[in-house]
Amino acid sequence: MRRSPHDRSPEKRSAIGHLILVLFLPGAHSLKEKRQVLQSLLSRTRDRFPVSVAETGYQDLWQRSVVEAVMISSDPGLPGKVFEKILELFRSDPAIEVLDTHQEFL
Repeated sequence: MRRSPHDRSPEKRSAIGHLILVLFLPGAHSLKEKRQVLQSLLSRTRDRFPVSVAETGYQDLWQRSVVEAVMISSDPGLPGKVFEKILELFRSDPAIEVLDTHQEFL
């Protein structure tokens, strides 16, 4: 008889992480400039980390953005570690200020 994935013990379940970043781009003077900066950063994020990431808010404002990343892992501690590295990447970019962050884990 096959077992359902939901029959696994709680310590064996996958972890889902959700990261929300609220960003300010002080040097962006048009939507085109903002998108150039964000697309570069989102591409670097996708290349370096096993996450799905996208701009999800303030898409029509020049200097504001909300970026969200989601990750699923069999290691419950891994999403938090990866999200810290993503935060480091965003904070190290001189074109972006991270105004707020929020992380959720299931």
